[in-house]
Amino acid sequence: MKAYRKTIQNRINLFSLLILIAAALGVYDTFFASEQIKASPMFNFQLGLTAALALMSLVGIFYNKLVLDDEQKLKKQYYKENDERMKAVKAKAGLPAVWVYSALMIVAGMIVGYFNELIFITLIAAAVVQLLLASVIQLIYQKIL
Repeated sequence: MKAYRKTIQNRINLFSLLILIAAALGVYDTFFASEQIKASPMFNFQLGLTAALALMSLVGIFYNKLVLDDEQKLKKQYYKENDERMKAVKAKAGLPAVWVYSALMIVAGMIVGYFNELIFITLIAAAVVQLLLASVIQLIYQKIL
């Protein structure tokens, strides 16, 4: 269980990093963004995306802290994550890699959106489609396996 505790702590640290990125983008939006950027229709979408990133990370930190503080919840979460059937389904659907790549595409899109609107739309759309396809594939494999 000690190794799993370290895994949970690493997740909390990752969520904290995402909150810092969202805060940095928020500070930039508030104090340093030009009027031209603020007038863009994409600006409000980026603000919402940044706020959603921070909120989801905050929920992730809260949930993982609850799991970390309760031994029974920790064991239950450990068994849930290490279920061999679900591991096989996720591996066949390619989910661990898809989640990482999609998250990186969304963060990159948020940052690039300040410079090029077309690349922003392309990255966000590609990440969303990638996540949707991976979810459909996972559902199919859950029915098959």
